[in-house]
Amino acid sequence: MRTSFRPALYSAVLALVTAACADKALAPKFQPQVANTPNVVFSFQATGLTNITDALSYTWNASSGRVVIHPSTVTTAGTITLNIKDAAGAVIYNGTVPASGDITPPTGAAGAWTIRLTLAGYSGTINFAVQMM
Repeated sequence: MRTSFRPALYSAVLALVTAACADKALAPKFQPQVANTPNVVFSFQATGLTNITDALSYTWNASSGRVVIHPSTVTTAGTITLNIKDAAGAVIYNGTVPASGDITPPTGAAGAWTIRLTLAGYSGTINFAVQMM
């Protein structure tokens, strides 16, 4: 008689995937709204966050190295850091996401950019967009 290990393997993989997803602070309790439109805009919004510590990373394709960051964030506790690297790996922006006021970082290299958001004990609402100029 031949024993199949497939059901046990599938169960083990499912358990690992479920555990990995449970470690993300923004999922499933908080669902950020992300718009990632190549060569136009990358936007991120999450509301009702309470004491979240997490790091999220996205890739955004930019055919131009000129961008403007439009923030609209309400922080009631903790910190949030936005780190943007251009296609060459140069840091274009590394700082907080302010409540308001457009930010025009230096020009970067066109291509695949990395947008990383780091939250530390963050409570509030995050809303920002990185738009090509």
